[in-house]
Amino acid sequence: MNRPRYLFFVCPDPELIRLHTDEQLKASGRSDWEHKTFWGDDDDPLPAGYWTDLTIKSLFPQPKALIVRRAHSLKAEYWDKLDAGVKGIGSDVFPIFCLEGQWKGKKAPVPATLSRRNLFKKAQQEGWIWESPGLDRRTLGEFVRNWGATNAITFERGVEQALTQALPVDAVAAKLELEKLDLAAGEQRILRRDHVDLVAQVGEMEFFELMDALGKRGAEASVWKRVINDHFKAAKDQMLFNLIGFLASQARMYWMLISGEETKVKAHPYVKKLKTGVAQRLGRNGIAHMLDLALEAEMSIKTGERKYEEVLDILIAGLIDLFQPRGQATRF
Repeated sequence: MNRPRYLFFVCPDPELIRLHTDEQLKASGRSDWEHKTFWGDDDDPLPAGYWTDLTIKSLFPQPKALIVRRAHSLKAEYWDKLDAGVKGIGSDVFPIFCLEGQWKGKKAPVPATLSRRNLFKKAQQEGWIWESPGLDRRTLGEFVRNWGATNAITFERGVEQALTQALPVDAVAAKLELEKLDLAAGEQRILRRDHVDLVAQVGEMEFFELMDALGKRGAEASVWKRVINDHFKAAKDQMLFNLIGFLASQARMYWMLISGEETKVKAHPYVKKLKTGVAQRLGRNGIAHMLDLALEAEMSIKTGERKYEEVLDILIAGLIDLFQPRGQATRF
């Protein structure tokens, strides 16, 4: 076997995990991996199908990458079974365990229930562990360079450094901003200094990124993290009423963009291009429903029908259902 038998990723950022997973599968020398994702914090984290794929060989095997997200939540009994289960796996099965706990200081957060088991000790000996505390201003430069190389984009002098200061230090949020810049690069595939101004400023980020993330598969965790953080803020700093107003303005923009009034929309041409695609996907019914959600939230909080946290949670859940129709949303 010319690849690691299995891998541990210790990182709290889901986008970095996704990128590193793709890199490792590509480096394995095969391109036909079937991705099968399991969740360590589910009620039944490793169902019977997982153990079948892990331990039972097929006459005509389809190579499978068995990816366990949030594996740091697995109980000791599962690590006991995995300790034995990974010993005899073949080259057509690639287990990947993602430990996504938050880092406290420089030490990787590996659960004690795992660190003393043989499968983890073996991974330490063989170098089958990748650790990253997530992005910071220092590592964001490499993240931007890799993105540019992958997308065949070059940077004018000083632009790469400017982006490392302007982009958020969260890979999901940074990716959303870079996708906007990808469009701005156009056919010439060059990013200029004025393109950096397209990156949402810190004050705007809360809503512009949120709207982008609602329509991105795999970004739900980022959305709910923002909502949970909001629950702990002082009342004057909470986002619900500002979000309701922002939704109304976005709905108005979407309506104008699909009604032949794009010239009246005051936004950067590249932002208009992005928003037009969203507006067309939602359609008139979807835009109307977006307004309904905002008005229902406002009415619920003003009449005291529901508590603030409940209203915000219901609003966000409704928006995710709207922007990601059932059957399309995913957690990876």
